[in-house]
Amino acid sequence: MEIRTLTHAEIDLLNQIDRTETIQQIYYYRDGDLVLENEIYQVPDWDPGEKARRVAALQALYDQGATFFGAFEGARLLGMAALGHPFTGSGERRLNLEGLWVSHAARGVGVGRALFQSAVQEARVRGAQALYVSATPSENTVRFYRNLGCRPAQPIDSALFEKEPQDIHLELLLVE
Repeated sequence: MEIRTLTHAEIDLLNQIDRTETIQQIYYYRDGDLVLENEIYQVPDWDPGEKARRVAALQALYDQGATFFGAFEGARLLGMAALGHPFTGSGERRLNLEGLWVSHAARGVGVGRALFQSAVQEARVRGAQALYVSATPSENTVRFYRNLGCRPAQPIDSALFEKEPQDIHLELLLVE
């Protein structure tokens, strides 16, 4: 597997990612605690129109200074991560992980971890004190980020919360 920085044109490779997933448990904040509840969802792949909309939005983020990383096996894209720019508006020196996607067939073998570590390394280079993650509340996603050292964000970024209020807002401290 090769991890490398993507160009603007390569963001279109998002079309190769199969995001299908069966979710069996979802996290919620209840009285300030993370609570896992049984809920089953079949998450389909994005339809072509949604993929085109997402690619255009990600290319706009690239134009604003975001950095994109791709995980490849030969010419095939296994996953993609996007590190936002500039710092979040919460008054902290935090950069937002705009997204991390791993194709269904490539999950569980370290692709996501490698992409996350690439984003962390870039965030440190840019002088960030923390990496902000607005995580889909599925058990697998939240567990993935927590296993990488993320904790509940303090403070929660109000703009990012407004954008994704159902997500679990986390951060990884990059400096002690």
